[in-house]
Parts: sequence; structure tokens; C-alpha cells
Amino acid sequence: MADATLVQPDLEFKRDILSLGAHDLTSCYQCGTCSVVCPISTDADPFPRKEMIWVQWGLKDKLLIDPAVWLCHQCNLCNTYCPRDAKPADVMSTLRDYSITHYSVPGFMGKAVSRAKYLPLLFAFPALILLAVLALLGNLTSLPTGQIVFSKFLPIIYIEVIFSLGVGAAAVNAIIGGLRYWKGMNDYSLASENGGPVKGFIPTLVDVLMHRKFKQCEEDRVGTRESYKSHLHKSHLAVFYGFLGLVITTTSVGIGIYAFGYLTPWPLWHPVKILGNVSGAAVLAACGIFLYHRLKGSEQGGKSTYWDWLFLWVLTLTTLTGFLSEILRLADIPPLAYWVYFIHLVFIFSLLVYIPYSKFAHLAYRFVAMLYSRSRASTPSTT
Repeated sequence: MADATLVQPDLEFKRDILSLGAHDLTSCYQCGTCSVVCPISTDADPFPRKEMIWVQWGLKDKLLIDPAVWLCHQCNLCNTYCPRDAKPADVMSTLRDYSITHYSVPGFMGKAVSRAKYLPLLFAFPALILLAVLALLGNLTSLPTGQIVFSKFLPIIYIEVIFSLGVGAAAVNAIIGGLRYWKGMNDYSLASENGGPVKGFIPTLVDVLMHRKFKQCEEDRVGTRESYKSHLHKSHLAVFYGFLGLVITTTSVGIGIYAFGYLTPWPLWHPVKILGNVSGAAVLAACGIFLYHRLKGSEQGGKSTYWDWLFLWVLTLTTLTGFLSEILRLADIPPLAYWVYFIHLVFIFSLLVYIPYSKFAHLAYRFVAMLYSRSRASTPSTT
């Protein structure tokens, strides 16, 4: 006679998952439709069916080291075809949110970014730092005169130091979180290695750069029902490469200033300036698409929680204030130009330094899950 196994559900975990936007967990009756219609679910790892029952059982430890939570790319087909409206895509999204908070370093930052009551403090932190620099320079009460040059208001060197320290700390914390996630998966897995992470790194990176899984979600989909997520491949590409273009623009400006003494502002026709404006427009257009779909089909398109909206609005406002700063500079309106630029810097800080704790952390955790999955011959899916 087989030994009985006592499953002790983590009720607090289930309450947390529900509070983060998961649907009624009792709706799922394990028909398996979600795994059948998923374009990227595999025989070796048929998600999200097993994740649904694990959540019902409150198996927190299993879910936190489950690669499939991040392999899901939120195509929403499982929501569309679920006969019980259990919304498995929403559950998977909620598990990702929970996972980010769990692996965050330091832990209190994950909780702070995920809860609305801490939002004023998150924005106040960079604002106070920048205000202190302005006070030190005497620009808090007296704006620079003459042509609008943002570096006269807040010199580049101060911005470089503040943001380098903040982004550097964020990068280290993101790496630590990713390594903790990898270790958890590695300790759990029974599958043999299939070349290891070194061999799989470049192919996984190419998959991410090409957004192949998002594309597969659209090209290999089953049925004709509207998923309200058909825009994901192109809109994510626009955000990804638009953001990358802005990073390249900022880096190029730094190189131009420090290596060649080419001070800002640069003319609009400069290739780097064109790259920045085109990249910003791509990000803004993609954010507009995301906002439109969330507002138009919020119920059909899946959950939209505070956490989801926070990242989208910070990204949108970061881009908008960047363009507005440029427009006000060209219009020669110093008071508005300088203080909108100040707000722009606060948003940039919040976007970049809080990366390990916001939805931007998908960049790290999804890459780790994809790399891990590729480095293994198969992923155990036993319950």
C-alpha cells in the first residue's frame, strides 16, 4: 500500500495571491483546457494546469521555484477558452508578481513597490536627493539665466553619480534575486542538464531579443476567439527596443561629453538626438496601446492591479516628461522647462532604480526561467 502524503496548504499564501488580483481559486476543476490551448506549453511542462492546482493546494514552495510561472507570456488564450472562467492567465500573472516580491533584495523594497501606501515615499526619495543638490548649487530658488541648458540647472556629473550608484545597486539586487530563483529551481529539478547555462545563454538571449515566444503565442494559437492580447508581440518589441534606444542615447551623450567635450544641448538633426526621439516615440506609442487595451477590455484582457498600472504610468510619464522638457526648452520657457526636467529625472530614477521590484523585473526573471528551461533536457511536471 502506497504511503499517504499529507498536504498542508499555506493559507496565508492563498490569501496573498487573491489580494494580488487572482480570480476565485475554487473555479478551476482541472479539465486541462488551459494547457491544451496554450501555444508554448509543452508535454514535458504542461502549464498552467498544474500551477492552478498547486495554488488551490497552497503549495507556495513549489510555485516559487517553478520555471513555468515565467515561461508563460500572458497570451490570455487560457482565459479565453476556460469553461469555468477560472482565469488561469491572471493566476500566472499574480504568481509572477508574488515571485518578484519574494526574491527581492532587500525584501522591504519588494513590498514597498507593490503597495500604494508607499508610493509617496518612493517618489520622495529621489526628489529629496535632487532637491538637496539644487540647494547646494543655489539653483533651488534662482534658476540659471540665458539659454536653457539643463546641465546648468543640474550638472551632468551630479546626475551621473546619483544614477550610477542607484542603478548599480539595482543591477546587483536584480542579479542576486535571479540567482536565488535559479538556485531554487536547480535544487528542485530532477531533469538532467542539456548543455548547461553557458551553452544555452546565447540562444536564450536571441529568443529574448527577437521576442520569439511572444511571436509563437500569436502564430501558434488555436481557435478563433479574441484573446485581447494579439498586440503583445509588436507592442513589447516597441517598448523593448525603444527603451534600449534610449539607453544607447543616454550612453552616447555621456561618451560625447566626457570623451570629446561635446556639451549638450545637441541639435535636433544629430543622429543620437534622432535616435532618442524615435526611441521615445516608440515607447510612448506602445504605452498608448497598452493603456488603450487595458481600458477598453480590462475584463476580457486579464487583471489590472495597482502594480500593473504603476509600472505602465511611470514608463508613460517618464517618456512624456522627457518630450515635454525638450519642447519647453525649444519654446524657451525656463521655469517650466527646468522643473519639468526635474520631474523627468525623478521618474527616470523611479523607473530604473526600482527595476528589481517592479514589472520591469520580468527582464531578469523571465530570462532566468527561459535559460534554465533550455539548459535542461526536460522540466519535471509531477504534482
